[in-house]
Amino acid sequence: MKIAFANHEPFDPGRARTLAMLRTVAAVARRNPVTLFSPDAPDRLRALFADELQLEWPPGLTAVQLASVYRKFGLTFNGIFLRGLEKALSRFAPDVVWLRSDKLAAHFARKGRWPLVYECHMIGALYRADHGESPRKVARVDRLERDIYAAARGVAVLNGLLEQEVRRRFDYTGPIARIPGAIDPGLFARAWGGGDGRTVVYAGSMQFWKGLETLLAAARQTPELHLRLVGDADNELRARVAAAGLADRVEFCGRVPQRELPRLLAPCACAVHPLPPGLNVSERFTSPLKVFEYLAVGVPVVAPDLPSLREMLQDGVNARLYTPGDADALAAALRQVCTDAALARKLSEGGQQTAGQYTFDARAATLMQLFARVSAE
Repeated sequence: MKIAFANHEPFDPGRARTLAMLRTVAAVARRNPVTLFSPDAPDRLRALFADELQLEWPPGLTAVQLASVYRKFGLTFNGIFLRGLEKALSRFAPDVVWLRSDKLAAHFARKGRWPLVYECHMIGALYRADHGESPRKVARVDRLERDIYAAARGVAVLNGLLEQEVRRRFDYTGPIARIPGAIDPGLFARAWGGGDGRTVVYAGSMQFWKGLETLLAAARQTPELHLRLVGDADNELRARVAAAGLADRVEFCGRVPQRELPRLLAPCACAVHPLPPGLNVSERFTSPLKVFEYLAVGVPVVAPDLPSLREMLQDGVNARLYTPGDADALAAALRQVCTDAALARKLSEGGQQTAGQYTFDARAATLMQLFARVSAE
């Protein structure tokens, strides 16, 4: 089967989605040849595999660099890349064009020349509405998404809730595969040995839908605990920490390479993922990579009892779940897991068993079944 995957922006190794994208492509290429079209030179991609992913380059993966005009601050002139990709696909004649970018997927959906499989990670229109963007922008994204699902031969989604929304909102009746978040077991192996009884770690982006306000409110109620934040923290967040009187108990680690994350997680008493209620992206349309990484390292997990997380977490089995958005409940859960060694061990062991089910190889196997169905049809 001839599989084409394309990404119109240079791969940023500092972003979790980039690393997950490349790991997924690599896992598929270990099963079936994949041609990867991007603005990146093959040598740069090979260096990313070796240095950032710590993976061998799969023999089945071919990288093709296409011309693109990309500037800082996320400004991309997509037309140049799109024209080059159209010509390349005409020569390549793929059985499946697998895309994660909604911009690329909408463009090729309108062309209708190649079998399209779209990898969906959210409903873009609902995400923008949650973010407070104008109705005009929300409507534009909704039209773009409707074009995608009208033409897609297959769709991959993060969870069952997203599958339901795709079918309901876009009246999509084609095949759908679920590919939740995943880990590389070679990188994220058990490293937790019991923790220090006081350090709570959060690793990830600091976006509006991550629930950090609730976490800071809980931290104010637990003066005996120390909070470690791993990721880019802007000046506004640092100012909020200082204003809350938490400067001496909050450690900012900054963004670190993925390969260094187990070292920062392992000494901690527990890890938290404080997603807030009331937002589509957090309640229904996420399968957080960081939660799987916590589980794989063995760090006990504290998380809100949201539908999106209940697909992989069970209270008292592999995580301590608390009432979403409730700082008092979060503070109590953090204090309990940090001080109850028996509970922490139970959650750690249950979490590791769960993590073993969510690997990039498992993702690839599910995708290959979807690709085979699309290609056959």
